[in-house]
Parts: sequence; structure tokens; C-alpha cells
Amino acid sequence: MERKGIDDKYVARFRWLMILMGAVALFVTVKLVRVMYLERSFWKEVSMYMVTWNKRIEPRRGNILSDEGILLASSMPQYRIFLDFKTSERVEKLKEPDQHRKDTLYSNYIAQSAAAMHGIFPSIPEGRFLEHFRNGYARKSHYYALMPDGSSLSYNQYKEAVATVPWLNTKYDGWFYSNESRVARKKPFGRLAARTLGDLYGAIDSAQYGLELSFDPVLRGKPGIGHEERFRNTVRLVVDSVQTDGCDIVTTLNVQMQDVAETALRRQLENVNAVSGVAVVMDVHTGDIKAMASLTKTGDGGYYEIQNNVAKELFEPGSTFKTVSMMVALDAGKFSITDSMFCENGVYYGFAGVRMEDSHPLGWQTVAEVLAESSNIGTSKLISAAFKGHEEEFVEGIWKTGINNHFTMQLTGTAAPVIRKDGYWDATRLPWMSFGYGVQLPVINTLAFYNGIANDGVMLEPRLVTEVRRDGRVIEKFPVKTVTDQMCKESTLRDIRYMLEKVVEDGTGKNVGSKRFRIAGKTGTAQISEGAGGYHGHKTYFTSFCGYFPAEAPQYSCIVSIRTSSGFGAGATTSGPVFHEIAEKVMSMSGENDIELARDTVGEYLPHVLSGDLYKARTVLDKLKMKSFAPDGGEIADSLWGQVRTGNDSIRFVPRDYRNGLVPNVVGMGAADAVYLLESVGLKVDLSGVGRVYSQSLTAGSHFQKGNAITIKLRM
Repeated sequence: MERKGIDDKYVARFRWLMILMGAVALFVTVKLVRVMYLERSFWKEVSMYMVTWNKRIEPRRGNILSDEGILLASSMPQYRIFLDFKTSERVEKLKEPDQHRKDTLYSNYIAQSAAAMHGIFPSIPEGRFLEHFRNGYARKSHYYALMPDGSSLSYNQYKEAVATVPWLNTKYDGWFYSNESRVARKKPFGRLAARTLGDLYGAIDSAQYGLELSFDPVLRGKPGIGHEERFRNTVRLVVDSVQTDGCDIVTTLNVQMQDVAETALRRQLENVNAVSGVAVVMDVHTGDIKAMASLTKTGDGGYYEIQNNVAKELFEPGSTFKTVSMMVALDAGKFSITDSMFCENGVYYGFAGVRMEDSHPLGWQTVAEVLAESSNIGTSKLISAAFKGHEEEFVEGIWKTGINNHFTMQLTGTAAPVIRKDGYWDATRLPWMSFGYGVQLPVINTLAFYNGIANDGVMLEPRLVTEVRRDGRVIEKFPVKTVTDQMCKESTLRDIRYMLEKVVEDGTGKNVGSKRFRIAGKTGTAQISEGAGGYHGHKTYFTSFCGYFPAEAPQYSCIVSIRTSSGFGAGATTSGPVFHEIAEKVMSMSGENDIELARDTVGEYLPHVLSGDLYKARTVLDKLKMKSFAPDGGEIADSLWGQVRTGNDSIRFVPRDYRNGLVPNVVGMGAADAVYLLESVGLKVDLSGVGRVYSQSLTAGSHFQKGNAITIKLRM
């Protein structure tokens, strides 16, 4: 009996346990059925909402640097912030509480957020921010720009906004606001060398032209991959593979020379109301392009870099090609520079009765005088007498010089020269070809030819980029490339250089010469064919001056070509003045004046020292073994700025504190120091001219607000 009672007790317990387990199983089954059928749509929405997506992480695009390491194009982070005044919830049950949180956050912090934004952007009134935010909230906008004008924030502005604007607290990221970051391409020198440097489309990895396009794979870098994760109403990016930032490229361009070339060219284009113009400066011994300007007139009457006419357009070079013809004939021993030719007093019908004329009547001229006076008749008669019946020998001689090479200049879309040696040689083709008609060349080919003459007969390939760097380390170099080791015999080269100097001393290029150093070169004028109208319709001219300086020890070669649309243009009067100005200013930069020669026998020579970075000035003066000192007799510390006072026998440094919230006085400073100083205190700088600062738009010592613009003007 006792055993049976115990068994019944355990049976009762197991019975209740089974009932409990059955109830749990029934509950689970009911819940499962409910989730699978009755709540299916709800949980499907939730699952879709929680999906994470891969996100591309953009790399930083590499910088483009000048020959001195100055930034010409740089990638700067930019941020557009958007406020979300409307719930983003897709699940119906969660929409109302989420909207309530947004409304509460808006009403509690609108005034504080507007005040904080005004503190970051003092030029925008606090009231405008308030009105802007209220409009967005009234519209219940889902993607409302933080800035009234929809503009982007710089990296520093973005960091300040996140730190001071309550709405932009990081815990609200992805719920109340979102940011759209991109890397913007900035050019510190504005339009300077704009076409050469290139540009990008809206997407940072989509280059349009110039060095940005030709070096796009190097500059772009490699993107990374990440994915977004949601956690407590915030979204965070988890990096799966790290991006590789782009490399920097070092160009041959010199900022000062580029500014000189563009300024001189633009001024002359405006003076003669030209269609377009180019100016290129090249280092004789390396082929490095130090400046390259290509300006075209637009509908508003201004001149801008629309396309790179230096390497993309083909022109009949005109009289600058006479030097090529003379080199070929002299090298073949067809005549010497002392031989003479009758130039028919300016008009000639000797080639199949077709009229040929010179710009001024000439009689008997030596070969050297024919080139100096740029006689079409004299040149064509000389070349025809030398190569008639052997025209292909003449063209082969041209090709031998290297002028027929296709120079890409490390750019995409460049044109190849057209100098044909085959085909039908009628009575006019050879004589007209001798002075630049019937051949088509990019401007850069003409310059490379004259640069070869200056470089002892060695033609070099024009170069725009010297190095590729990653994190300051050189990973690739682009060496100087020789196109032709010997363009002609040494005796021919001596004759050609002599004749080019005579062009400037006694010939058509007299107005190009300098009193400080000798210039050698050649003027050129070519009438441009107008399609079906040929050379008989509306006359347009392509005028040039190409040469090198100083002639006795060449350092730079240069070409200036201007296209005019009205009246007659001559290379000497149209392009020559631009060449002269560029040569004078480039040589003044190179420090050709020897200090020893500038000293007199009475007193010590004291150079003119610009105000600005006193430490750098002191370093230079120490190298020159010249005494300088601060008024208190102390040392000139690194990064010390101020004014310079030059007396009869001493150079005194007067340090200034530019961190006092007042506009600095930059008059008398060089452009680099002035721009650095003004931007370091928070001003936006616009500069014009060349040389040192002679005026500034904001009065020195006046109060300013961060972000104010200031214009500084420079002159030599």
C-alpha cells in the first residue's frame, strides 16, 4: 500500500509536467503560426529595414605640385549636411514615436543650433538660419540642407559644427541628420594653368582633360569597401578593406613664370582684340615646360583657357619655319650664309605665274639677311634652286631635325604634325613649303625645334611631369628624353644661331630685343586658310615669335603665337612684345645680376629685402655674408614675421604680431608670404599682378571677421 501511494504521487507530478510542456508547445505553435501568417508583413518590413549594404570608400585624390613643390591642385574634404525632419521609419507602429522624437529635438534646440551656426558663419545672420530651419520643418522635409544656400562645409567647419550644433551630435547621425562627404578639387591659384592642370566632372574620379586625365590612374588611388551598421538609431560605417590614396605628381610648371606668361599674353590679346593666343616657356637643357598659357576669347569678351591650343591644334607655322628650311639647306651644303639672292624688290611671279610678295621690298640680300628680313621670295628662291627635282631630300632633311615627332607632352588628345614627303610636287608646293605653308605643326613642335638650336643641336622631348610621389617618397621618375642627338652639323648650328641673333639685332625682331641680355629668335606670320574660301576670304593671321635667351648662354626658350581676325598682323608687332615682357621678367627672377658687380667703391651694397618671413630673409642674408639684426639684438626665430627696414649701412628686422585679430599689413611683401600670412589669420585672398604687394583692399590694422575677402595687387 505504501509503495502504491508513492507511485501515484510521482505519476501525478509527471502528469502536471506533461500538461505544462504541452501548454508551452501549444503556445509556441500558436506564436509561430501568428508570426508566419498574421504578422508576416510586419517582420518582413523589419528584416528589410535591417539589411546592411556595402559602401564604396573613396580614396583621397593625389595632389599636383609645381616645380618648387607648391600646390597647384589639391583634394580637400567637403561636407554637405542634411537635416531629416520627417520620420524614416517604414514600420507603421514605429512611425509615431520616431516622429515625436524628431519634433522634440527640433523644438528644444532650434534656437541653440541657429546661434551655433551663426558663430561658425558670421556673415550669415542668426535670423536667417532660424527662418531657414523653420521652413524645412514646416515642409517636413526628409532631406533638408543645413546651409541656406545649400553649400558645402570644409573639414574644419564640419568638425566645428559637429562639436557645437546640438542637432549634429554624433548620436543623432543617420537619424536626425546625414552628411554627404566628398573630396573637392581645389586650385589655390585659381585659373592659372587651368587647362594644363585639367579638371574633374562632378564625381571625383571622373577626369575631363589635362594632367588630371592623363595621370588619372595615378592620382585617383584605389577605393575601399565598407558596410553600414545600425545601432541605437545611429548608423556607423565599418571598414572591410582600406582605401589606397592617390599619388602626387610633380610638374615642371613654375608658378611665377606661369603668372608672367598668362598676364603678358592676356594683356596683348585684349590690346589687339585677338581670337586666341598661346605662350610657352621651356627650360633649354631639360625640355621642362615652365609655363604654358593658352587663352581663347569667349562670348563675354574675356580670355580663358578653353582648350590647350599648344598641343591640340595644327597651324601652318609661317616664317618661323624658314629657320628649318635654312638649316636643312645649309647642312646639305647647298649654299652658305654669305651667298646672295635677289629678292625681286618685294613682288615675284616666277613660280607658275602665282603672285608672291614680301612685307617690304628687298633687292640683293645675303642668306643671313634673307632670314633676318624674313623674305618669302628670297627663301623660296634659295630652297627651290637647292632642291627642285629632289623635293623628298628636302623633306627628309626636315624630318632629320626631329621637328616631325609627335610630342604628347604627357597629355591626352595631342595632335601629330603633318609634313608630307610624298605626293605630287607642283611648281608651287616646294617654294611655299619653304616658308611654312603646306605643313601643319602644333606650336610645341616649333618651340622644341628652337629649343634644340639653343641646346647645342640636341632636341629634347617637352616634359610636364618629373616625378610621382606617394607620401613624399618618389616611386617613379620621368627622365629627360632626347629626340635627336644632332639636329645638324656644328658649323650649321653656329650659322643658324648667328642668323637668329641678327633677326633681333638688325631684322624683323628688333623690338623684341633687351638692353640687359641678348635674345635670338624668329618672327612668323601665316595667313590662315578659311576652308572653302581658302586664303581669299576674310583674312585671319597666325603670328608668332619663337626664340631663346640669353643668346650667349641660353637658359630658356619661348614661343608666343597669336591668332588675329581683323587687319594684318605681324609676328614682331603682335607676338614680339609678349615675348619681350616674358623674357625680361623671367630673367629678373633667375637672379642674373651679380651682387659683386652691383657694389660700388664707396659704400657696401645692401640688397632690397622684402617684408614677410624674417627667418628666411635672415638665412639668405647670412649666406651672402651681410649683417642684419633685430632692434632688441635678439635672435630671429623660426616662423617670425615682420617688416624690414634698410638704412644706409644696415638691415633691420621689425617683428610684428599678426595674431591680434587685425588685418595684417602685407604691402611690400612677396606674393607667397602675403597669401600665406593672410590665409593663416582667416582671410580669403584674391590676388592679381606680378611682383610684390603694393596695395590691399582691407586697411591694415582694421578689424575683420573670419572668412572676409581681401584683394591684393602686385607689381614689379
